[in-house]
Amino acid sequence: MRRAALPIGLALLFAGLVALRVHGFSISAWHALIDGSPPSEVLLGEPRAIRSDDWKVQLPLAFAQAAHEPGFPRVNDRIGLGQSALLPIELPVAYPLALFHPTMWGFFLGDDVGMAWLWWSRALGLFGSWTAVFYLVSRGRLALSAAGAAALASSPFFQFWSFNAAPQAASMGVAFVATVALARARRPAAIAASAVALAYAGACFALALYPPFQVPLAWLYVALVAGFWLDGRRELELRHHGPLRAAAFLAAALVVAGAVAWFAWDAREAIQRMRGTAYPGLRIATGGDRTLWQLANANLAAPLWARDWGPLFNVCEAASFWMLAPVAVGSWLWRSAADRSRFDRFALPVVALWFALAVYIAAGFPDWLARASLLALAPGRRAVLALGLADAVLLVRFLACAEPVRDRRRIVLLSAGFALGLALCAVPLARALPGARLAWLLPLTAANGVLAAWVLAARRRALPALAIAVASLATTAWFNPIAVGGAGYLVGNDLSRRIVEIDREAGGSSTWVAFGSDEVANLFRALGVRSINGTHTLPQLELWARIDPHGRWRGVYDRYAHVAFVASAEPRPSFKLRSQDSVVVYVDPTGPELRALGVTHALFHGEAQQREAFERLSGYEYLGSVGTNHLYRLPAVSPDPGAARSR
Repeated sequence: MRRAALPIGLALLFAGLVALRVHGFSISAWHALIDGSPPSEVLLGEPRAIRSDDWKVQLPLAFAQAAHEPGFPRVNDRIGLGQSALLPIELPVAYPLALFHPTMWGFFLGDDVGMAWLWWSRALGLFGSWTAVFYLVSRGRLALSAAGAAALASSPFFQFWSFNAAPQAASMGVAFVATVALARARRPAAIAASAVALAYAGACFALALYPPFQVPLAWLYVALVAGFWLDGRRELELRHHGPLRAAAFLAAALVVAGAVAWFAWDAREAIQRMRGTAYPGLRIATGGDRTLWQLANANLAAPLWARDWGPLFNVCEAASFWMLAPVAVGSWLWRSAADRSRFDRFALPVVALWFALAVYIAAGFPDWLARASLLALAPGRRAVLALGLADAVLLVRFLACAEPVRDRRRIVLLSAGFALGLALCAVPLARALPGARLAWLLPLTAANGVLAAWVLAARRRALPALAIAVASLATTAWFNPIAVGGAGYLVGNDLSRRIVEIDREAGGSSTWVAFGSDEVANLFRALGVRSINGTHTLPQLELWARIDPHGRWRGVYDRYAHVAFVASAEPRPSFKLRSQDSVVVYVDPTGPELRALGVTHALFHGEAQQREAFERLSGYEYLGSVGTNHLYRLPAVSPDPGAARSR
């Protein structure tokens, strides 16, 4: 494999797939909510309702940016009293810092282009950037590097989260590669180019705002740079063009700091509000939310047999990596003890981080240590990202730089010990996850032992990494659909057309509330029509103050929340917390509260019997139905609440 061919091939593949509007998002899940029609956009597989972060939240918000007048605003006024488009969800915004959100660029060319661009910039960007990282880690073994990057891209953690961690992982990887290039560069032009790449990657990483990924990945960057320096400090000629090199690094740091400061100023009000939210602003993590046996679920192919995820919640939250670093570390330690040779110097900081993350995730840190390390911003189940990447780094390093083990005793003991450890994990896993059978799990632990032995003894060092990629793909390929477009259906179905028609009849000033489904409530924003519920990425404190003037329920709604409305006969509205990010508002549809919120129209999502009960309670003017979605106009003057309740 030639080095120049890979980036050219990836660029051509990206361009072709985007031109065809192909992607893996579950946007077609909207069919089931709107009219039950078959998802004709899906070529292979099926939409996954569990990926609601994509089809329910980010994608409709991205479409809403284009539907807004003027387009791509910093504050989208179609959502409640206005919602920031700068954070916490990455969205296309027409302002200079969009330069540092490359995964969003496609939305400026159209919704379907945007989806394809977002998907493949994540997937291929992850593969390309980590091939480059592994190329440095492996000292130039391109086939091994590509196999290692393929193993990451096919891992459960990336696949089951639809690559939503890829922008942070990719930009951190590019920042490491640029740092190494800056340290190795000998010509002024190369130093300048490396500094530009470092500044850009650093700004992309800093502005990909999701601390639960950024903090552990920042520690991984530190470990990688430390390992590179320990391994190559004697060969580096840092004094050659030393002042220029230092100035270039400082300039890159200033660019990153400047971008962050610019963003912080533009988003200062949203940042202040987010920091004070009950969730996630005031959330403090101390780890300890994933046991070792839970982390081993990928090695034991749980995505293929688990019927219910029990304490792991769902297939996305359970997502992990196929991990083999303990085998590599065990071999390094064995060799170091046997012949007093040095432990691989590059691997030392990465091993230390891998161990620290494993302790944090599985056992937790004291509060002071979690805060001091900033891991208090990263729940353990999110820190799994950096643990898996560190594991892959150690495996690639071992396969590249350690000689094949010829001592059969070492091979047998290390591989058997690894298999035994997984067998011990298989027992509680079988108890916790319905669908598990030890008759299946124990052979899988044996297969992991065989794979470990192959890692230790293989002469063709890329093949074990390729086998891990294939094994990971076998457990994840079923999940994401292959689809073409889908935005056209979302904005062009009968329900959407009717909502837009009603809005036009109201002079573009209709304001909607959706009863019975917070999912459907997110449709209005994609159409450029104002609504008051759905997903509030920042709490709408001024909106809720209209019906909760004394802030009685502020602790419930002051959070990132999926907001659902339920019709109630109670005279006073109330708010209930269904989960940490789900709020239900109970309100009398005949009372003055909806008018106070500015509502002019309502959508009720429910079956015929539920619809009849809603109509008896509300007395709204019926405007039509599509599937289980029923449209209404609120009376110009609210009926007497007492009379309505007497009915």
